[in-house]
Amino acid sequence: MPEYERRTVFWKDDITDGNVSLRILNIRPSDEGQYTCLVDDDITSEAAVIELKVAALGSNPIISVEDYQKGGIRVTCRSAEWYPEPQVLWRNAQGHHIASLSEIKSPKVNGLFETEISVVINGHSNQNLSCWIRNSLLDQEKESAIHISALFFPSVNTWMVALSMILVIVLSFIILNIYLFRITGNLQQELGWKRAVICPGLGQTAPPLEKEDVTLDPDTAHPYLVLSEDGKSVRWTHTRQQLPKNPERFYTQSCVLGHEGFTSGRHWWEVEMGKGKYWAVGVAREFVRRKGEIRFNPEEGSWAVQRCKGQCKALTAPDPTPLPLDRECSRVRVYLDRAGGKVSFLNANTAAPIFTFPLASFTGERIQPWFWVVSGEVKLRQCQ
Repeated sequence: MPEYERRTVFWKDDITDGNVSLRILNIRPSDEGQYTCLVDDDITSEAAVIELKVAALGSNPIISVEDYQKGGIRVTCRSAEWYPEPQVLWRNAQGHHIASLSEIKSPKVNGLFETEISVVINGHSNQNLSCWIRNSLLDQEKESAIHISALFFPSVNTWMVALSMILVIVLSFIILNIYLFRITGNLQQELGWKRAVICPGLGQTAPPLEKEDVTLDPDTAHPYLVLSEDGKSVRWTHTRQQLPKNPERFYTQSCVLGHEGFTSGRHWWEVEMGKGKYWAVGVAREFVRRKGEIRFNPEEGSWAVQRCKGQCKALTAPDPTPLPLDRECSRVRVYLDRAGGKVSFLNANTAAPIFTFPLASFTGERIQPWFWVVSGEVKLRQCQ
């Protein structure tokens, strides 16, 4: 085996005495594992299995004073050449554990670990501290200590504290005003659309807003999605279903389209997500990509909002737009205005706007309800 070349020595001289020892030189972490010793003299054959555990006691901890941080002094401890991953912590003069600011344990190319742990100490306590590193496999440890004189700690200036507080208050006031200004602008835009979809006769003549009784199209459902018999709900499963192959079916992403397709008018429907943590709802072009690399955004033919990894966002292009967490909801109302080129989302529980996509061109294909489900269940509600 190439990895053992010139690193092994077989003791042949004592083989007649039953000694078939193998010596491995320059031990590496990758040498860890089980080894089988097989002896065969054409009459009998014997084998034994031995497990090799690799351990390395690293270098002595080196403590360095880095800089001033958070009203104290940041101290860092570094050590290398440990295996397996060691236990590292700071201790005070009484031997009690001190919470660290940061801790890094990373293997190098040779598989041995190097560690770096930092702590911030102040002049009132923990001037005497030690960095303790332990190899649990060898049951051995190494420790280095340091004492930092109170002269090195920054003194508190009352005027500086007061000035800092004033600056924080002023900056907070400025940030709050900027945030309120942006929120006001967004609300004005969203409320304009909300007024258009709820009161279409206000100030202009608009097509009637149609309540749609949407059902799911099983011919488009990804093999990991299970649809209810009435086509009103879809859930994700760990088992891949054996479904007929057809060009309408999604194969890369767990998506499904609604039966209904819209070429004109203004429409809305309501979706309930329940406790699902990974979902997206919206609309898509009839011939949106089904296979290969799929990106969810208007440039690829879909307009939707998504909840994924604890975050809620609008799937805009080129990058998604994060949405405030207070706009997450378990029921979403989807509005589609073909003529106006708008897609909007409202919280069905509170009627609060969630997001409105900029004007889009829907010329050509039909626009269909679109769903993406990776956990939980999505249900279509009867519009009231």
